[in-house]
Amino acid sequence: MVREKWNDIFPRYLTFISHMRPILRETRRIISDLDPDLLMDLEILDKIRQEEEKRNIRKVRALSEFSAMYRTNVYEIIKDFILKYRERIPMIDIKDYIIDFLQESIDALTILQNITNPDEKNFNNTYLYKLVKFIEEIIFPRGRSVQEIYEKALKHAPRFYECQRHLLMPHTHYREKLDNPDFFMIPGMTPNVYKLINNITSLFNLDPNYGNSSSEEKIEIPMILKNEVFSPFIDSIANAEEEAIDKIAECFGLEVVDGIFLAPRKDFLLILKTNNFLRELKQSDNTIRLIPQFSNETLILYYLAFASFRRGFLSKELINWITMNFAFLIYMGILKWKLSEENIFYSIFKDLQTNEKVLPYLMKLICFPNYLGLDKTKIRDSPQYRKEIFNFIGAQIDNLKDLIIEIAEYCNTLEN
Repeated sequence: MVREKWNDIFPRYLTFISHMRPILRETRRIISDLDPDLLMDLEILDKIRQEEEKRNIRKVRALSEFSAMYRTNVYEIIKDFILKYRERIPMIDIKDYIIDFLQESIDALTILQNITNPDEKNFNNTYLYKLVKFIEEIIFPRGRSVQEIYEKALKHAPRFYECQRHLLMPHTHYREKLDNPDFFMIPGMTPNVYKLINNITSLFNLDPNYGNSSSEEKIEIPMILKNEVFSPFIDSIANAEEEAIDKIAECFGLEVVDGIFLAPRKDFLLILKTNNFLRELKQSDNTIRLIPQFSNETLILYYLAFASFRRGFLSKELINWITMNFAFLIYMGILKWKLSEENIFYSIFKDLQTNEKVLPYLMKLICFPNYLGLDKTKIRDSPQYRKEIFNFIGAQIDNLKDLIIEIAEYCNTLEN
């Protein structure tokens, strides 16, 4: 397998952005030169667009088709805006609005075009590096231990827990093979695994067993029967997931004891005690019983911390999902920063055809060691797969929108 280098991927990332920006700049110049009254005649705009297409024929078919599509969309948006408001707003004001919206869009593309350096020099001063690190600290933090990462994630959980959980749940989870012979591979969370978490939490909080701690004398730790975790899902849960219980338990900070129990591992016990997710109950024989008082969030944040700490062992689907989310958040954060809410060209930036031309290469750049440090060779290049994974954009969770606003505000501080 040929390993792509930074200077192989970055030019591909630029390919379509470098064609979008000139189209908007030329359109802005044309609209600026037109008399406002001429904008009333929409046929003039059609003729201008057709002339521009003839003048800008490209040799590469893919670029030619994309440029024609992009230019057509730009002009159609302008025509729709004129039709909608020409009876209510003076044409000179409509013209000014269009010019302002175009300039905002050009500014956004300028940032995207210069998001990083072609040679990766001075990478820590680039928007890409700073934005990756800003997002990473909130939803996929780094640390020297699982506990350190857990504490960082927990700090941001009150505001962005939904994003943190979303990052672990690939929409393409059905492609995962949990009975994969590679025991060290960390998969994304499936809906069935999420049900297991809910059941594990309930069993620990409502009806746990207790056993002696292997690391501390006179300490009893909570345990649950492994079979009780799976019995409610006997008809619906995949056999592969039950067979992979050791792997799943490790991701939750649990371990199998005596072949029949699930109990918190030593490192997870420390996290639970540190954050008061275990209550100490002193018994008559002077032993201390640790009573669970945690939620699904407690286990999911451990899963997140564990995956981040061992990010070199993530499954292909999880890597694609994480990098897709990071690329999407960076892209939308920059748009939120540069485009006003009423900008008529927002839709063209969010269009699936635009996203699938730009985001896949941004995903690969994000994987490099100085950024997320993920295996970029696992990024799928299939156009069909891109469309499949980008479908989540239309169903983004509200908490992602909150994070996009946070990213836009952070971008403001970078500019100032």
